[in-house]
Amino acid sequence: MVLFELATLLVSLAFLSKSSSVVVENAVKLSKFFGVSEVAIGFILLAVSTSLPELSVSIISSTLGEGAIAAGNVFGSNIANILFILGVGAFFYGLKINKSVLNDVAIVLVLTTLISSYIIFNSLVRSQALGLLESVILLLLFAGYVVYVFSKKNKDGKNAESNVTKKEALYAFLYFSIAIALVLVSASFVVSSAVKLAQTLNLAESFIGATIIAIGTSLPELSIDVQAIRKKHYGLALGDAIGSNMVNLTLVLGVAGAINPISIVLPVFIAALLFAIVANILLFYVAAVNKRLQKNGGLAFLLVYAIYLITIFYLQIGELH
Repeated sequence: MVLFELATLLVSLAFLSKSSSVVVENAVKLSKFFGVSEVAIGFILLAVSTSLPELSVSIISSTLGEGAIAAGNVFGSNIANILFILGVGAFFYGLKINKSVLNDVAIVLVLTTLISSYIIFNSLVRSQALGLLESVILLLLFAGYVVYVFSKKNKDGKNAESNVTKKEALYAFLYFSIAIALVLVSASFVVSSAVKLAQTLNLAESFIGATIIAIGTSLPELSIDVQAIRKKHYGLALGDAIGSNMVNLTLVLGVAGAINPISIVLPVFIAALLFAIVANILLFYVAAVNKRLQKNGGLAFLLVYAIYLITIFYLQIGELH
């Protein structure tokens, strides 16, 4: 049994790595064809695609009246997107933030921080994170965000003159779609086999939830963004990681709240929100001051993520007593 699950895990990881590489290659072709920057493609096309696990979890949990799961998943994934995913990429390969990308990154980080801060305030005052009105506003913000991103043409000049034909772009979109599907399927197999392995080894369910499941829904972003950073498509990686956070906060959380009002459990939820804001501030500082994230910076991000996991783990234990 253990050998079978281990083999499944290794094969799934291999498929995940290869399909992620195909996603990156074809996303670059699409950015050239449409004349938009790689960060714009990452902000929308990649971000929405890789946020499908969070969206499905939110729809199912809200339909069952478990909106807190949807909210926890969103903020847990947002923290992982910045601290864990960009931390891993920077630790192994280094991450540069171009001047042309800086403004877009800053705008999205500020927006997600403001939305998170409002939800904290709402939770403390009303003991409810989101009602129908807030959910509709979030969905409208998502629509405005899409219009804003695609209204911006590539400014760095690198992709201004596209040599990609319509036929090549069509094939690129087809390969991109197939590869995204493979990423999502192989990621689910990775999580499933990892959970079964952990259970076979008698690891606690709370530990499994705080590590494997939390990282599991961010696995598509992790695999794609690390491949993008490795191939030096930094804008694509940043666009996906930060764009996924915006998609999670507006589209995913908006859909969940529209289905059922979301009530939350303190202090676990507030702690997750605060760490999400801390993650945004750390990335904003790196982007504005250093404009690069090297091995030491990546290690610092990973250490903060470890602190987050430990904090949530102990708070969850406290809620049970």
